[in-house]
Amino acid sequence: MNHDRIKNCVANLTLNPRASVFRHNGGFYLFDPATRTYASMNEPMLAFITNPDDTNLFDEISNNECKKIEDVVNHLYRIGILISPESADKIDMCSEFESHSLTTQLVLFVTTKCNLQCTYCYAHGGDSEKTISRDIWRLAMDYFFSPLNLGTAQKMAKVKNVNLTLHGGGEPTVEFAILKEIVADFQERANSEGLQSSISIGTNGTYNDSIYQWIIENNINVNISLDGTRDVQNRLRPYRSGQPSYDIVVHNLKGLVKTGRHVAFRATITDETVETMNETVELAKELGIATVHFEPVTLSGRRATTGLARPDAEQFAEKFLQCFLLGLKHDITVKWSGLRCFEHSNQQFCGACGQNFCVTPDGNITTCYEVLESNDPAAGIFFIGNVDLIHGRVVWDQSRIEKLKQRITENIYACKGCFLRYQCAGDCPIKSFRYSKRDLYSPDPYRCQISDRINKQLIAWLADGLIFPRDVEQASIISLNHHII
Repeated sequence: MNHDRIKNCVANLTLNPRASVFRHNGGFYLFDPATRTYASMNEPMLAFITNPDDTNLFDEISNNECKKIEDVVNHLYRIGILISPESADKIDMCSEFESHSLTTQLVLFVTTKCNLQCTYCYAHGGDSEKTISRDIWRLAMDYFFSPLNLGTAQKMAKVKNVNLTLHGGGEPTVEFAILKEIVADFQERANSEGLQSSISIGTNGTYNDSIYQWIIENNINVNISLDGTRDVQNRLRPYRSGQPSYDIVVHNLKGLVKTGRHVAFRATITDETVETMNETVELAKELGIATVHFEPVTLSGRRATTGLARPDAEQFAEKFLQCFLLGLKHDITVKWSGLRCFEHSNQQFCGACGQNFCVTPDGNITTCYEVLESNDPAAGIFFIGNVDLIHGRVVWDQSRIEKLKQRITENIYACKGCFLRYQCAGDCPIKSFRYSKRDLYSPDPYRCQISDRINKQLIAWLADGLIFPRDVEQASIISLNHHII
């Protein structure tokens, strides 16, 4: 009777197409992005999961095991991993995605001036000296706080927080007077609207003590670039004079740590520095850093003339995984932009897909942090408007916005069947563009190789109970290894 009951229970069930099963390092794993379920399983359970209506699988199973299988089936059906075949065509992860027109983050690229001469700079920082004018940033801010953006009173009632991010092309702190004016204006406008404001700044970390005090007094979130140990940092990120930058950056990082902040830094990795990644995590522990973000050097910018190359994909992935485990040991979060398996489902990789509102020193509006100049071939895709000083308004190119918003998982053929498609969503759009020479829908296979290795390994470790990162919340981690013997 138990056999008949379990056969009836699983009859006409199939695996939800959003879920994936894969083999990795000799093990079998199930990953469901919607419920963030991570499961390990043995080979008989794999056969059951992938073909649950094959009732012949149960002919030699004991009565005791039947009850366990029934519990598994009920659980997987309840959370939507097993479904009826007629429902399979109706499963659409895109229905959970809403492209919001409301913008609550304003990004200002303050200047292209820079006091460093980083050997790989994607923006050729410091090679030109353009700074955003008061007229441009004020008009951008006028629009940002206007009903045109924040919407009707009903929509505005839902907005509680607004964010200003100060970024570069160059180093924002070299225009400190302008920074102070921008931040004060933003905070005043937010307060007048009854909104809570937050300010972030991306910096190379070479600012002086007066700027440091301003950062602390205004509770500004700081994202600092530090490529690693003294030798690495000084070689890759020297001052324009050739002088080393390591000591001042570390001094400022230590200052932030002393205030009790959650401090992070970003390290760009080349083929020459990939072997030093572990040392970078150890340095972070010594400094009291909470988060280290590793990123392979990009294909664009100054790297082309200095001869620096990206690290081997497999080597970067292996070193990253070592650093991830080392980070767990030291209570340090180790990140990479393609580490997506712990995140909730998303149909777009980032806000560059028609969401971001970033204003360049020239007054162009870009959605991508890496596309700042009008002579960049990518400007024709990612420039979605401009600040019109003549008519005193912000002008949008709605056709470009809509085109970018179409870059979602459902529309990226190369991602169909990928286990990570509903988190990665085609990876970084600008990196796809630069790799493929103008195609947003052809992900860079280099980054796909890294992503496949890192995310599958972390899913496996999590499902096997070997790790439990603090970033994983509201996830289901189950073992199916012992339910079919």
